[in-house]
Amino acid sequence: MVSSEKGSDKETEINTQNGAESSSIIEVLKNGPYVLLFTAQFSQNIGAAVAWLALQFYIFGATGNVTLMGLLSITFWLPYVLFTPLAGVYTDRFDQRKIMLMSNLISLFASLGFVVIYLLRNYLIVEEVHFLQFSYGYILEVHVLNYIHILWPLFILTFINSTAGAFFFPARNAYTRLVVKKKNLLVANSIGTTVYQIATIVGYVLAGIIASVSYLGSFIFDASTFAFSLTMIVLLLKFGTKTPKVERPEDEVGFSRQIKSIIDDINVGYRTIKETPKIAYMLVVFASAIFSFATFNVLFIVVLQGEMGLDESWYGYLQAAMGVSGIVTAIIFMRIGKINRKILMLNITLAGLSGVLFLFAFVRVVWLMVIILMLFGIGIVCINIPAPTLIQEQIPYEKQGRVFGAQQLLQGIARLTGMGIVALIADFVSPKYIILTAAIFMSVVMILGMIYSSKKGLTRSDYPTEKNSFSVENSSIIKKDSIG
Repeated sequence: MVSSEKGSDKETEINTQNGAESSSIIEVLKNGPYVLLFTAQFSQNIGAAVAWLALQFYIFGATGNVTLMGLLSITFWLPYVLFTPLAGVYTDRFDQRKIMLMSNLISLFASLGFVVIYLLRNYLIVEEVHFLQFSYGYILEVHVLNYIHILWPLFILTFINSTAGAFFFPARNAYTRLVVKKKNLLVANSIGTTVYQIATIVGYVLAGIIASVSYLGSFIFDASTFAFSLTMIVLLLKFGTKTPKVERPEDEVGFSRQIKSIIDDINVGYRTIKETPKIAYMLVVFASAIFSFATFNVLFIVVLQGEMGLDESWYGYLQAAMGVSGIVTAIIFMRIGKINRKILMLNITLAGLSGVLFLFAFVRVVWLMVIILMLFGIGIVCINIPAPTLIQEQIPYEKQGRVFGAQQLLQGIARLTGMGIVALIADFVSPKYIILTAAIFMSVVMILGMIYSSKKGLTRSDYPTEKNSFSVENSSIIKKDSIG
């Protein structure tokens, strides 16, 4: 048996599709491995929020360079393009708890690196003296601070931290499917999103408070949260459900054969997506949406600090507003327990977010910005709960790591492309016009997407009456032929 909770999973899934058994919040909250998992996620989300705000405000405050903000965002998201396919393969091959353990350990060392670099900042920042000679013989001595020797270590540490995250998230999503019954997946993802939203509120409020006092305190706090998260994963490794072993062919010996095996496994993920129309459509639309909303990621600080003159504390308050609306929305999902037409919900949500992006292009009033962030919070939750649930329900467990990896890759490419374009033109084009262009693009995509998904029947119920072939096998061994 994979676990005591999974013993009757086949029957549960069949009954769930026929409406015979409903989801249970209490059952999920009594699930020890899941509680450890979302406690670890809660801790690291708070720390990441605190460190990310401090990093952005420190770099932008020191240099005033908008392009650097774009490059920082690109550095943060680049590992999700480079490494998520490999992360998906390893998620399906190895113990997902050990992958999360190594991810947290690497993130902890990277967070400690931020502390060290900031402590050494006075030695790394170079004061350069330039002499300007005017035509009438007057010489002006100009002192300029060169931040290059502190910037590149911060960028490298950001890259390392995100690389660890690229391996953590596919493992976390796949492990959730292992320890949670299918009937409870929407509830479990709702709880996970609620935890994330609470972390957003706590994290960004703390981020604003701590950063306004000391950026060093922000980085120390980040390291401590990753240490706590690492402890939770250690407990999960000791007491959590053991992942099924994967039996690999004996002829996979040598570097070239290993590389070919990895490439074959990656291709399995893409074939699985192609063979599942709802998942394929969802990922394409998501990629388009993330490409558009890259403008928000890059320009949010620029609009707040550069155009509205708001400090770190206001950044925290606005993020808290987004988190509150997200929590309320997640609790509603939790109470509902089941969504029959997830693609339809995603279409409506993304169409609504296109309108919110139009507002963000023009609004520069603080309280209206609060409303915009609250609408963003609602929209993000209406995406982040149904989307992974759809994958967990429709994709076999033994292939989910690769599908989640492919999802992160496509979204990462879209995000980096969008951020790259914004970073290149941000110094020459007003943020208003960049955001407006993104909103128009997203609106066109959603109009076409809604027409296509309706014609193809993708907006129909996700729970047909016939028996679904999906299940987690009640065996501790997953054969190679079941992997792809």
